[in-house]
Amino acid sequence: MMKNFNGKTAVVTGAASGIGKALSLAFAGRGANVVMADVEATSLELARSEVAATGAEVIGVPTDVTKEDQVGALADAAWENFGAVHVVCNNAGVLIRGNMLDADRKDWEWILGVNLWGVINGVRAFVPRMRDSGEEGHIVNTASEAGHFAGDGYGVYNTSKFAVVGLTESLARDLRNTKIGVSMLCPGQVETGIFTNTNRPAEFQREGAAADVDRRVAENVMEPADVAAKVVAGIEEGALYVFSHEDEGRMLIEKRHARLMRSVGG
Repeated sequence: MMKNFNGKTAVVTGAASGIGKALSLAFAGRGANVVMADVEATSLELARSEVAATGAEVIGVPTDVTKEDQVGALADAAWENFGAVHVVCNNAGVLIRGNMLDADRKDWEWILGVNLWGVINGVRAFVPRMRDSGEEGHIVNTASEAGHFAGDGYGVYNTSKFAVVGLTESLARDLRNTKIGVSMLCPGQVETGIFTNTNRPAEFQREGAAADVDRRVAENVMEPADVAAKVVAGIEEGALYVFSHEDEGRMLIEKRHARLMRSVGG
């Protein structure tokens, strides 16, 4: 379990805003070097400057996580600049809502490309090199509460996040005899831009697609900095599951578990 981040190197995708920027600030505050990645180059540079103002060593690498070569280049940049990587947060994520039967193939390609293939690309680019280095490390994959229960109107998003949960649990098993720990972050509603995201790349655009500008109304919206603090604590504890909203997550999982148990006669 990683207890000391001082002088270590952390890589964060989706780092220009929201949870990603908060994670970057949290690692910088613990003395780590930070490699920030995001598809939005201008926003990324603004966020990088904010993190660098803390005195940390920080680089920003514009990266589309759906592209294997770009994630590979991100890994190369991290090793070239800092000589090692100790923490990787595969955090980039996007969302659409609506009945999954109304989703276009481009919707599926975009959501799965970022939310699932972004994690796969991150694992493939970083984990073998981290394992082979023999140094301690930790992988954090951002899943969601939506990776544990199916909410109305989130079918495409649910699919991507359920897959990240399975991937992360499997990765933890594959790495259990190494020095690399694994966590999945499962946020509830957090004050980020995911509900108003309009940065869909041209290749994933479809006819008639409108920006999803509505958002859920909730009283328990959490600040990204509070989520980042939970992630750091989870790394230190070696926790596989990190929920932002523990009580809400417990309720949702208990309901799903009860349905499963009834189906097998439990």
